[in-house]
Amino acid sequence: MKVTREGLLQINVPFKTHKTDIETFITSKERWIKKNISKQQAMAVVPELTFQNGELHRYLGVDYPLMCITANLSRVDCRNQQLIVYHRKNASIKNILNKWYKSTAQAYFKKRTLQLAEEFNMPKINEIKVRFMKARWGSCSSRAIITYNIHLIKSCCENIDYVIIHELCHLIHPNHGTQFYRLQSQLNPNWKRQKAHLNKEGCHY
Repeated sequence: MKVTREGLLQINVPFKTHKTDIETFITSKERWIKKNISKQQAMAVVPELTFQNGELHRYLGVDYPLMCITANLSRVDCRNQQLIVYHRKNASIKNILNKWYKSTAQAYFKKRTLQLAEEFNMPKINEIKVRFMKARWGSCSSRAIITYNIHLIKSCCENIDYVIIHELCHLIHPNHGTQFYRLQSQLNPNWKRQKAHLNKEGCHY
């Protein structure tokens, strides 16, 4: 069962499944269905970014108006309460900004992950990576490789810490069992509030 991008409910069942069984299943998942349809509809109304002057772009929980300036070299500065993109003529503002988000995310997440790992005396991390992810804020592999969603850098520091601590807990408990949540709650008592806020924000990234 899934909710499509158009906000429609799609259910795949074996060919001879009885209609009553399907209806019973739908009824049992009513809460999940309403939640995910609302989430998909919220995402659907988010306007496409145009990357024009004055458009708001978020970084570390703050919305900055975009200012595009033609220059000999491409770079991005976040200063004077603006996100300034210096670009060559006809260059893609979107690509320049995405590269900046990726580089700043890599630096921030690596530094903060190592800080928290040391603070909580976590096992060794083999690698910290960032990439664009559609459905996850982060992941931790069995090889102790932690990967973060680049869009996470747009959220506030508190929410970022939630994801980092979540992935650090997976270094000890690879699944989402009772012991995992016990450790996460011990290290970060406010994780439920942060998770809810982050997932709500995620509709706009």
